[in-house]
Parts: sequence; structure tokens; C-alpha cells
Amino acid sequence: MECIESSKQSHYSFRGYFIVAGGVLGVMATSASMAETKIVKHHHSYRNRAGIIHSSPETIHVQSSHVFDGVTRRAPGGGLIRPQIAPKARSTVSQDYIAKQAPAQNAYNFAKMMPGVVVANTDPAGHEKSALSMRGLTQDEIANTYDGMPLSSVGGYNLDLAWVVDSENIGTVTAQPGSANLDTAAVNASGGAFYLTSRNPSKKAGGTFDVGAGSSNYTREFLRLESGEIGHSGIRSFISVSNQHDTFYHGPGNESFQHVDFKVLKEWDEGNRISLIGGFMRGLAGNEPYWNTTMANWHTLGWKNQLSRYYNPSQQNPDYWKLNWLHSRTYNILAPSKFTYGHVHLDITPYTAYNYKSYGSGQKLNNNVYYGNQLITGMIIPGQLPGHNTGLAEGYSTLNEMRGGFVAKVTLDVGVNHPYFGYWFDYDNSTNRNGYTGVNQDGSPYTPYGWTSKTLRMPDGRPFYTANYSDITKTHALFAGDTLKLLRDHLIFDGGMRVVMINRNATERIPGLPYKLGRNELQLLPQLGGHYQLTRNWQVFAGVATGAKAAPDSYLISTINPNTGSFVSKGNNRVKDEYSISEEAGVRYNDKLFVGSLTYFHYNFTNRQISTYGYLGNQQVAENINGGGQTSDGVDFEIGTRPFFNFRPYVSAQYLHSILNNNLRVGDDFLPTKGKHSTNAPKWTVSFGLDWDNGPFFWNFDLTYFSRQYSTFMNDEYLPKLATLNLTVGARLLPDTYIGKYLSFLKSPEIMLWVNNLADTKAYSAINSVKMNAQSVRGLRGTLIPGAAPTYNTLSRFYAIVTFRTGF
Repeated sequence: MECIESSKQSHYSFRGYFIVAGGVLGVMATSASMAETKIVKHHHSYRNRAGIIHSSPETIHVQSSHVFDGVTRRAPGGGLIRPQIAPKARSTVSQDYIAKQAPAQNAYNFAKMMPGVVVANTDPAGHEKSALSMRGLTQDEIANTYDGMPLSSVGGYNLDLAWVVDSENIGTVTAQPGSANLDTAAVNASGGAFYLTSRNPSKKAGGTFDVGAGSSNYTREFLRLESGEIGHSGIRSFISVSNQHDTFYHGPGNESFQHVDFKVLKEWDEGNRISLIGGFMRGLAGNEPYWNTTMANWHTLGWKNQLSRYYNPSQQNPDYWKLNWLHSRTYNILAPSKFTYGHVHLDITPYTAYNYKSYGSGQKLNNNVYYGNQLITGMIIPGQLPGHNTGLAEGYSTLNEMRGGFVAKVTLDVGVNHPYFGYWFDYDNSTNRNGYTGVNQDGSPYTPYGWTSKTLRMPDGRPFYTANYSDITKTHALFAGDTLKLLRDHLIFDGGMRVVMINRNATERIPGLPYKLGRNELQLLPQLGGHYQLTRNWQVFAGVATGAKAAPDSYLISTINPNTGSFVSKGNNRVKDEYSISEEAGVRYNDKLFVGSLTYFHYNFTNRQISTYGYLGNQQVAENINGGGQTSDGVDFEIGTRPFFNFRPYVSAQYLHSILNNNLRVGDDFLPTKGKHSTNAPKWTVSFGLDWDNGPFFWNFDLTYFSRQYSTFMNDEYLPKLATLNLTVGARLLPDTYIGKYLSFLKSPEIMLWVNNLADTKAYSAINSVKMNAQSVRGLRGTLIPGAAPTYNTLSRFYAIVTFRTGF
């Protein structure tokens, strides 16, 4: 009779043989010298042929994992899949995969193999620009949380995932493409949710160190110190620091990133724990020339579409690299905790976050400019060339955001019912300014940080801004539901209601623009789902859920072109929220070798919000498009194996059919878009991964593919299909090897080569800005509607990183 394996385990047991003689327990396990071995005693349940569950006698399993990196060599699909019990589609990546990727990467990169997930980076690490979509829905429609804390701000959905936490400190990465859970802290989960968890501190004192070098002058150092359990207090902690330097991935320029993470954990039993988690980041990244990466530009320049390496004072070229970059300082602090008293469980996560960013871009500025609706004459632009009525300045856009809140949830155990209810509060206060600063003789800006003291001023001494507004967003969410467990937990239902109330209040400080604009939004989001364990190996699940995306604060803001006085965008407080209804039904399989799932899904969208970009000179300006109604149908599939002959393959695929239900308004006319394919929605996505790990040596490779994605609602331009390949090769230095003997003070040292874009494919990887139509089109009322070219992100090129890593 076989034991039933728990799907909640993060690693899997393997069989060991035990000989007990004279009180000595001998354990025979592959590569035991490299692994931490634990003997775990517990009861297992099994099912007889009649389907009745019984309790088996106490059994002993050996659980093996590498001490410092969490690699078990047992996780299905090389860590790309695990058994799931949620009543909705869900995929999770664990340490067996994460630890074998380059440490510089962000968490989105670890999700790129999941069914229907498309991840595109301009650089291999995702520091410069990263894009994620699931089932054709972009990341501003996807909730992002970190141990329960919302990562996307509720004001503008600003998110740089690479700057949240170092990859060495990530525990798991989970994508839930259908819908978010009722207790998810987000107001933009119309397209699903992305959950990120941190690793726990080790129970033993020690640490981890890695150092890497690679292409583009890449160097990176990481150190994590573990306190272990302090006495018998149940308290353990870690603190880590990292430092990374490299050059811009396209063209000249240097980048640097410094990061600090920490976690303190106090546990006193399974149901009670308090933790404090924090991360601090300072970074300098390249602001690549996205403003002209159109298809026409790509065919003309290709990889030569780069920032200029040199500054020419006689021409005052605005594309000089020192004028185009991003400075950022961020922190995230949260305290997810759990308390249990009898049949009552309390989960509470207070959090706070700070985000400061300054985007710079070289721009030509007139001597006569518009400050809102006021014409300002005689602007003095430092270094302006004689005989010119324009001068070079660095235009900058700053975001200064502070937010905080908490999520609280109470669950009761009442027989077969487990009702829960909770409350989420979030306060977000951000200030945004677009200004200008002077340029030195060598082409460097007076300040790359957007400091007010260095901002160009009008003749009367006031600082000159094209945007200067603040936005305060308050969010209150109430949720309640019940988990009903029947038939000895074989049949489980979960459902409830979520009510979200959002208040936005924007203040614009530019004359001639609306001084105050605000809006109140209400989201009513019911959902119901369940799953049934048919047999030991087969499970079916189904559910229906609603989702919504609140209109971001950029809808409220107006922007003026300083050289013409015309509007770049106009504020609007009458925007309807995006709303989705999704249905899913699927089947899962889990046995001693295979883990897999197959899911059918259907979506109906109303008031689909498309976030895109326009440009003011070289500076991105947020634009929003109402995409009307949309219908999507598709099938997700993924399967992976547990190890056989040290191999663990993984395959995922998705078929997606997504169409527009409306003709879209442009001015006083309508584009004939009804029945067209949705933007950002590839019909096919396929991923294949293969992991081989025998202990001393390991390798894996990832192959991802997506078919064409339309970048306009008229389907007259598209991002071509793309396949990419990544590779990892590594070796562990065992204690009984020649080198290992001299490194005996280290714990499982290893060296690893990671290669991004192995074939050096030269292509665009993602749509940066969607447009209505690329070619001029006659509207349904006879108006000639001019086209506008979409822009794209370029694929990161061939990139290799060698990393040495060890525990101690």
C-alpha cells in the first residue's frame, strides 16, 4: 500500500533503507555528503481498493536538500511544477529551479516557463525594463504581492520587481492567471495574481556567499549571514547584502545596484509565528531609447538603435547616454504574522513602502515655453548655442511615493465549515514632477536626481515644470467567505464576496489645468470554486470569479507640451473600471512520477483598460485606452516528472483565442475593430524545460516560444513570433574530491554557468506601447483616422554569467 504524498510539502521524500544495530541508524542516500538529512516521523494515510482512507503505522522518510540553497533534486519538472489543491488554475516554481538560474534575475524570469506566461526583458536581469503577461493580460492587470504585501502601488501600479528582493532570498514564485484570492491586497487583479514569497531563515548558524562575472562587464557579490535559532527562543534571522555593476545592455553607459534584505522569524508552534521582513535598494539603470523603437526603426537600425557614446557640444545631441538614465531608491518593510487560539486563526500583515525614481532624458527646450496656459518668454537655457532659439536640457520625471497599510484575516474552524472574514486598508501618497535641469559642457546633467534646487527656473524665479501633481489614494476592502470540506476532505468548496472602496484625490499645481480632480470607485467581486479528489491521483476543479482593475491616477492628470502649449493628455474622472468574469474548469494528475494539469478558461471583459505610452520629446507619458469589451477562451496545460535517471523534464502550453467585442471610439468616429484579435494575446505559447542533476553535476535548459502578438486594435501591425533558449551548466565540489579537500570549511560549494539567449536571437521581445491603428484607416463615419506606430522592447542579447556559490 502506497503512502499519499502531501501536496503542501515544498520538497519530496525519497526512499531510504535503514539498518538498526546497537542503537545505530544507518542511512544510505545518494550524495548524502552534499545534503542535509532529516529523519521525520509522522503518520500517513492510504486508501484501500474500496476508497476508504485509513491511518498507517508510523513511518520514517528521509528528506534531503542542499543546506544553503534549498535544492532537493526531487521537485517535479526540475522545480517548475508542484501539486496544487487550489480551486483554480495555479502554477508554482520552487528552489530546485530558482537556485539554478543567474542570481541577478528578477522573479518574473522564474515564471517564464509557466503556461500562458510571457516574460520579456530588455536586459537579462530585468532591471532596465521588464514585461509580463498572462493569458494575454499585461502586468498592470495582475495583482503582485510579496508575502501578502501589495507590490504594485494602488495609485499607478508602479512596480520594478527586480528591485524588491534578491533572488537568493526568494522562496517560491506562484502565478494564478484566472483570478486573485479574496484576501489578495490589490485593486488591479482583473487578469489574475502573481505571488512571491521569501525564504525562511535557517535553523543553523552560517550563511551563503556567491560571486559572479559575465558579459557587459557584469560583476556581482552577495553575502547572507544566518543567525540560526538563538538559544531555544524560536527566533532565527538573516541579513544579506548584494552589489552589482555592469554596462548598459544596449550601447554605452554603466549601471550599479546595491541591495540589503533581512528577515527575522519567531515561531513557537505550527500555528503561531511572527516575522519582520525588509528590503532596501539603490540603483542606477539605463533609460534606453524606447521612444523610437518602432518596426520601421528596427528595420533601419536594428541593434544600432542605441544611445550615443559621445557628446558633441556643437550639436548638443540629446541621445547622449549620460542624459538618459534612471535613479531609484526603494524600501519595503512588512511583518506577516499568524496567531492561533483554539479554533480561531488570525493572519495579519502590516506593511510600509517607499519608492523614489527619477527618469532622465535629453530634450530640446525653447526659449519661449508654456507653463500650463501661460506663455513664458526669455527662458535661459544654460549652454545654449549662439543663434539658436532652443537649447539642450535634461528633462526629468520624478516619482516620490510613500504608502502603507495592513491586511487582516480571521478564520474559524467550525466543524466542516471554515468561515473567514477580513479587512484591507492601504494609503498611498505620491508626488510627480516633470522638470528640466541644465547640461554641463561635457554633456552630463546638472543633477540626475531631479533636485528642485537644480531645476531650470522661469525669469521670475519660479521652478519650471510641465507636470507637478500629487495623488492620494485610500483603499478599504472587506471580504468574507467560507471553505467547506466534505466527504473526508475529498470535496472542498471555497467562495465569498469582496467589496473594495477606492478614493482618489489628485492635485495639479500647473496653472490652467484642473486644480482638483477626484473619483470614488466601488468593486463588488464575488467568486466560487471547488475541487474534488476523484482518486488518489486524479483531481478535478472548477470555479467562477470576478475581477476588476481600478483606473490608475494617470487618468486624472493633464500634461502640457511646453514648446506648443497643447495637451499631451487630458485628465478625466469619469472613467469606468475594467471588469472581468472568468470561468475555469480543469483536471490535475499526481503520482509517483508525473505531476500535471489541464485547464479550460473563459473570460468576458467590459471597459478593458489598455495602459500604453506616448512621448513628450524622449520622455514617456502615460496614456490610457478604453478597449471596450473582450472575450477570451483558451486551454492551459503543464506536466513535469519526478526524477528518472536524474532527468526531470517539464512541458507547458497554452492556446488562446481572444477577440474584441466592440468598435472603438476615436474622436467622433469609430474604428472597425469588432471581431479583431486582442492586443498582447499570442494564440500559442509553449515552453519546454529539461533538468538533469546527479549530485556532482547538473544542467538544464529552457525553451520558450510565443506566436505573433498584435500591437494595434486594427491588427495592422504585430510583434512577430519568437523562440528563445537559455542554458545552465554547473558542478558541485564534493568533500571527497581533490579540490573539495582544500575547501572542507565550505558547505556544498558549486560553480555554475548561465547563458541567456543562447542563439543570440535579434528581435523585439514585447510590445511597449499599443496603438489604435498603425496605418491610416477610414472610420465607420467616414473620418480618416491617422495611424500611429507602436513601440517595442528589444530582446536581451546573448549573455553569459559564471557564478561561484557556497554555504558556510
